Amino acid sequence: MTRPLGQDAALRAFDAAIATGRIAGAYLLHGPPGTGRMLGARSFAAALLCTSRRGSSPCGTCRACRDDAQGRHPDLLVVQADRGPRFDDDADADRAQIASFTASARAAEKPQPRKTIPVRTLRKLVDLTALAPSGGGWKVVILDAFDEVEDEGAALLLKTLEEAPRQTTFLILARGTEAVPDTILSRCQRVRFRPLAPDMVRRIVRSAGGAAAQAVPAAALDRLVALGQGSAGRTLRAIEWDVHGGAIPPADRMLAGDALAVDGLVDWVRAAGRDLDAQRERTREALALLLHGLRGDAATASGEARIAAIRHALESVESNVSPELALRALGVRWGAAGARDTASRPGAAVRR
Repeated sequence: MTRPLGQDAALRAFDAAIATGRIAGAYLLHGPPGTGRMLGARSFAAALLCTSRRGSSPCGTCRACRDDAQGRHPDLLVVQADRGPRFDDDADADRAQIASFTASARAAEKPQPRKTIPVRTLRKLVDLTALAPSGGGWKVVILDAFDEVEDEGAALLLKTLEEAPRQTTFLILARGTEAVPDTILSRCQRVRFRPLAPDMVRRIVRSAGGAAAQAVPAAALDRLVALGQGSAGRTLRAIEWDVHGGAIPPADRMLAGDALAVDGLVDWVRAAGRDLDAQRERTREALALLLHGLRGDAATASGEARIAAIRHALESVESNVSPELALRALGVRWGAAGARDTASRPGAAVRR
């Protein structure tokens, strides 16, 4: 099982747990998405499931390792906000079998914009954890991520951790610890995944991004790495979305003062298709790109006004305003900020 790069401290925590046999009932893997949390969880799970470990590493050859490598180990249950499983109603969830929660089932699902994890999904997951491990060893549950769990689901999770079955470990992913209730934190061993260094992000992207990543010019890749803020996953997603070809050019024209270039950002957002959640994700990325480009202008009058306009656009998107309408309104405010800045310059001509 591949282990995440650049997360040595987190991996040492997992290795120590395996070496000492002191496996906690729950671990909170917290840090920015795209920094290796899921890969770390999968590698730890592989070691726990292996029946012939070599130190703290899975052997890779026993039946448990072979089943895990194929994503069909029945004692590894996975729920992800972007891949499901999703059920139409409670009855649909009640009929679900373990196969719906396996790693292979999650890998087969096309990633979608992250959605709330319904309580019905967690309720079925908890029911399945009550079953004895099929191999007589450990049962591992990966929840990606707590940030998307419904309030009722969080209460259910707490009750489950309070009465966790023996030989069962929960690996709970979260962006940070702030949104996790103290009652749940107290039952988890915390493992931090830190933002990756830029050189490490480039290394991961070049090796994992395939031909698309290799085709990105070095200067454009530097922009995407900076935008990713230490997240290799976010940088890879930006490449997949063609941020460098579709969003950076119009964003740069806007940063140079051309408010009408917002049309290019609208076109790039529309390229996500008719899925509004996907359009909102692209809109957030476009706004982040503009905000990143304004860092040197934050102290100017126009910079402050444009930063305020970006924040207003983001609030509009989070309030379910149409992404296109939010961007069009941003373009108007962007142009107005530039006009005010021009008018305030010494010696500006006054037309009557």
